[in-house]
Amino acid sequence: MACACLIMGQAAAESDLATFAKDWEAKIAKAHTSEKTPRGKLRREAILRNDYERELSKRRERMIDSGKLTTPELEKLREERRALEQQLKDLDGRIVEASAKAPEIVELDAVRQANAERVTAIRDKLSPPAQRAQSQDGETKTE
Repeated sequence: MACACLIMGQAAAESDLATFAKDWEAKIAKAHTSEKTPRGKLRREAILRNDYERELSKRRERMIDSGKLTTPELEKLREERRALEQQLKDLDGRIVEASAKAPEIVELDAVRQANAERVTAIRDKLSPPAQRAQSQDGETKTE
């Protein structure tokens, strides 16, 4: 079943490409017949064939970048990429863990802890814990 889908998908893509090529060849043929001199015919065809080549190159890049193409080799490479991406994620996590042990971070964390303790002390002076509990219960506080 999967093979049939792949074959049908490739047939549709080939049909699309065949239509694209047929349209361009018709455009070139029409321009060729509209020119009067042999040199003009050749110049016009060369210009159109260069345009055709650019369009084919763009189409090729879009097809490759789409991620819709599939072959056993492509699937193997995509699986390899997923494994490498997971390895990079794991490595990033280990880097973060190792960075947390750096002297600068240890010092920064100590300063943060001291600041947090000071904030708690100030909060306790401004509003003692018992008074905060009453406020949270919905009672009005009296000063």
